[in-house]
Amino acid sequence: MPRIGRLTVPVADLEEAIGFYGGVLGFRVLFDEVLASGFRSVHVGPGAVDGPGLWLMPVADGRAGSRTAGAPLLVLYSDDLDADLGRLAGAGVVPHLGPVGEPGARYAHVRDPWGNEIVFAETPRG
Repeated sequence: MPRIGRLTVPVADLEEAIGFYGGVLGFRVLFDEVLASGFRSVHVGPGAVDGPGLWLMPVADGRAGSRTAGAPLLVLYSDDLDADLGRLAGAGVVPHLGPVGEPGARYAHVRDPWGNEIVFAETPRG
C-alpha cells in the first residue's frame, strides 16, 4: 500500500521558506542538497527523513500560493492551537478565519508568506 512521502509546497524563496516552515512551524530540514542538474532540493518535516514531509519548491513566476484555486494546500494537526497561533503571530502571520469550533476540535486558516492556505486543526488530547 502506498504511503505519503512529500507534499510539494510552492514558495518564492527557499531560505525564507526554511525559516518559516523550520523556524516558525518547528519542522526540521530532512534533505537539502543541490542535485547534479543544479536544482536545490529542500524537504522539511516534523519527523524522520522517511516520514511525511514538505518539498519546498521554488517558483520564479510569482505564482506561489495560487496553485490551489483558493483551497487549502495543507492541513496541520495541533495539540495546542493557541500556542501555535501565538508562534505564528510572532512571525506576523494571523488567521484570516478562526479560530472557530469547540475546545479540542477548533481550527483556524492562515496563509504562509507566499499565500498558500494552511488549516491548523486542533486535535483532542488523548
